[in-house]
Amino acid sequence: MTAGHFAHIGERLRSRRQNAHLSTEQVARAAGISRALLYRYESGDVVKLEVLEKLARLYETSTSALLGIGNEYITHGMVFFDRLQRLEAQATQTTVVFGPQAYMLSSDDYDAALAARLVDQRGDQTALGDAEAERLMHVLRKRKAAFVRNRPALANIVPVGDVERYLAHGLGGHPQMPAAERAIRRLAARREMERLAGLIASPPMGVQIALTTEPLPTTGFQLLQLPGRRVLVTSPFRIVEPTNLHYGVAMISEDEEALRLHESLAARLWASALQGAAAHAELLRLLAESGAAGA
Repeated sequence: MTAGHFAHIGERLRSRRQNAHLSTEQVARAAGISRALLYRYESGDVVKLEVLEKLARLYETSTSALLGIGNEYITHGMVFFDRLQRLEAQATQTTVVFGPQAYMLSSDDYDAALAARLVDQRGDQTALGDAEAERLMHVLRKRKAAFVRNRPALANIVPVGDVERYLAHGLGGHPQMPAAERAIRRLAARREMERLAGLIASPPMGVQIALTTEPLPTTGFQLLQLPGRRVLVTSPFRIVEPTNLHYGVAMISEDEEALRLHESLAARLWASALQGAAAHAELLRLLAESGAAGA
């Protein structure tokens, strides 16, 4: 095994521990090792097989999954986005089949609106505490900073239905919300979609955006090209509308069959999607319809 492979094992060990809501002290005691040694394993040091087997039992997974042979499953949005940030920081190319836009293409104003949404007790889901929300926003800002710094190639396939819902309600908006506040949220969503229209009309280097009218499952997916490996990420967790950080199971896989099937799906969606001037015109149409409906 290469040093890079052990680093990937370390990432999985850290993710599994966090997903199990266990401290380093609890895990070290259960595995019969010191906390310092556990830190070394999670940082990419060579792990003894007998220790790896103990950790697999503790995390209710398999040794093969920790080695990267099986799939990695994550049941908490906070842990998932931290894991995704670490993968994206290494990516040279990513395809995002998700809407209403890839987070990395959102504005700083969106970050401010999202930070407020995460602690909004009036939402339709359990809000995060202030400290937890700030921790998540820190991870998300790291995602965006890495994208700006590394400039990986990015293809974003956006479902039209996601854009329509976002324009209709805004971030965290719903029909029972007071009209004035809902109007503010819809205006913020409109500005994000106007920004997206501008990116379609004049895309930054390496960025491609297409609109698909095909109905897609609620679970979006991402394909990442990293040095020497390809990774598939599927997730029900969303920081766009509808926001979801609490329910579902995300999967991170390097299985060749899963990668092939999702790459084929992304290629088919891209081939049939609206691109360039056609995508720009469609988004302007959606904006115009939304404006007329809200007038």
